[in-house]
Amino acid sequence: MMNLKEGRGKVPIRNSTQHEATPYLLVDFPTREEFDALYTKHKSQELKDRYWIILNLRAQGKTLTSAGNPFGLTRERIRQIEARFQRLMEKKYTTQIEANLSMLSSNQSLVELFLKSETS
Repeated sequence: MMNLKEGRGKVPIRNSTQHEATPYLLVDFPTREEFDALYTKHKSQELKDRYWIILNLRAQGKTLTSAGNPFGLTRERIRQIEARFQRLMEKKYTTQIEANLSMLSSNQSLVELFLKSETS
């Protein structure tokens, strides 16, 4: 899996569409408000703040070790935090893409019905 460091400030998420040649899409790093919305299940603001800092350090190109040192966390724990974040982002974007495709599909059906009625 591609990581935040390799994304160079972007968040790599797995490409769920079968037609694309690239296995990853690079999306913008979320704003703080979007980030907090992703982590709604975490009750602790302190934990959200910690994750925010760690993930920003990774997005800036810091190593797993240097991102975890300020908090006394291991490389493995940083990797786990980053992997979970990428899964949350993937879920968010997959849901948005599916909603957009559904909307396009229904709009296409409406256009087809309109064109059919115009030709009749």
